[in-house]
Amino acid sequence: MKNIKKIIKISLALLSIYTVISCGNGEKEKNESQVNEEEEGEVFNFVVLNQKQLEVMNIELGAVEEINLGNTLKVNGQLELPPQNKASVSALIGGRVKSVAVIEGDYVKKGQVIAQLENPEFIALQQKYLSLKSSLSFLENDYNRKKSLEADGITSKKALQKAEADYLEGKGNFNATKSTLQILNVNLKSIENGNLVSAISVVSPIKGFVQKISINIGKYVSPQQEMFDIVDNDFIHLGLNVFEKDIDQAKVGQKITFALTTRTDKIYEAEIFSIGKAFEMDTRSVKIHAEIIGNHKGLLPGMFVEARILIDSKKVSALPDEAFVHEKGLDYVFVQIEHQDDEFEFEKIQVNRGISDLGFSEVVFINEIPKDAILVKKGAYYLSSEMQKSEFGDDD
Repeated sequence: MKNIKKIIKISLALLSIYTVISCGNGEKEKNESQVNEEEEGEVFNFVVLNQKQLEVMNIELGAVEEINLGNTLKVNGQLELPPQNKASVSALIGGRVKSVAVIEGDYVKKGQVIAQLENPEFIALQQKYLSLKSSLSFLENDYNRKKSLEADGITSKKALQKAEADYLEGKGNFNATKSTLQILNVNLKSIENGNLVSAISVVSPIKGFVQKISINIGKYVSPQQEMFDIVDNDFIHLGLNVFEKDIDQAKVGQKITFALTTRTDKIYEAEIFSIGKAFEMDTRSVKIHAEIIGNHKGLLPGMFVEARILIDSKKVSALPDEAFVHEKGLDYVFVQIEHQDDEFEFEKIQVNRGISDLGFSEVVFINEIPKDAILVKKGAYYLSSEMQKSEFGDDD
């Protein structure tokens, strides 16, 4: 019995020693496995691309932006111009198009010749001007002469009245023809010197860009027919529709953030300067107008926008939604850590993603990064794919 107890004690002791050794080896293997995993994770948290790859993948780089994503009122609308900043150009006299001096998209100055029309009636109008000018001189002299004769009792009052009527009629016809030629942008002194113009010059009434051309060489243009549309984009602004239930929340001076519906990767700012006083029954909304703050290059009239009227201001660090990749329930972004010659090296770092709106999301960095850090703002998905290819040994 004593021998049996002794054997059991020895067995338990050996078992304890084996367990300790096994646990030690297991822990060691576990630690080595963790180290290997961490090393592998560290290796595949980096990706290197060249300039050509960035261009092919349409990857955009930039810094974190400060965007107002506070309590907002969602509205839609489009970019507009006030009526004094757009013009439809037409001909006052019909004619055949002799030349067109601009193409769509050209910038023109006020008074610049943009087309010329030919019409035989135009030459006849200039001849009429010269004839009326000559006749007016004769009628004026005749009227003044008869006025002197009537004062001396040499001619009758009736003859004086007839001369006065002829003079006033001739003066009216002359002034009407003169005004017509001036409207047609004809140099009157040149005509008076005998230099008749064979073509009518069509000029731009405002400065701006040629938006539309409705004529071509050889085409006959009738009077009042629209030939050109010209817009001055310097005064482009937002025209937004606010529904009746929300109109009390819109105030003059409120800030607005907006993005183009076709390009949500850029946020613009504006400020309300006018709230409509008429209610549009078909849309059950009121029109408000907002001035765009800062540079509005690339914004064109008619573009549709998605906007937010800021009720409560809250500026946050944000990136475009295309800057994030979501993997296994976690969010990541790519930070540029090195740039040498034609190569760019990026590191994938974990972040927390906050509120989202207008194609942007708040980004909260778990570990602080430099304020001037360059990040991937568009195309993060492609970098993640390249990283996975490297991880599985695909170098193609």
